[in-house]
Amino acid sequence: MSLKSSIHSQNLPKHIAIIMDGNGRWAKEKGFLRVFGHENGTKSVSTTVESCAELGIENLTLYAFSTENWNRPKLEVKTLMQLLISSLKKEMNNLQKNSIRLNAIGNLEHLPERVRKELLHVIDKTKNNTHMTLTLALSYGSRDELVNATKQICDKVKNNIISVENI
Repeated sequence: MSLKSSIHSQNLPKHIAIIMDGNGRWAKEKGFLRVFGHENGTKSVSTTVESCAELGIENLTLYAFSTENWNRPKLEVKTLMQLLISSLKKEMNNLQKNSIRLNAIGNLEHLPERVRKELLHVIDKTKNNTHMTLTLALSYGSRDELVNATKQICDKVKNNIISVENI
């Protein structure tokens, strides 16, 4: 009996979120450049996405690049952005074949234009796919999320959309 056949689909979560962390440290421990770890991480991502789709997971969120990651060495950030572009191009056919819709959260305006352009292109091309939603968290951070949420609440109070008592 295969592992997949032993899994009861009703016991699977509808949403899985993964913080992608440790690829650079793994490579360094093996005596390689950090970039080697990031490149190998893309293979794990592809396998994870396909496995989740095959199992019937409805939503998969990958926390891929936090706001703190902008503080890494410029060459590493540039390489990560290039890996994102090449992965998006490479995985487009798999997303379509598996009817996976791509979504992105975070401050996408901070991404380099060529990255944002490719990301939005793939999001648009997969918008009608219905089997699974893959969300990439890019240039995200809890501090930014809290500040933005607070600003939205203040704006709603200011414009009498909600009262202070209803916060």
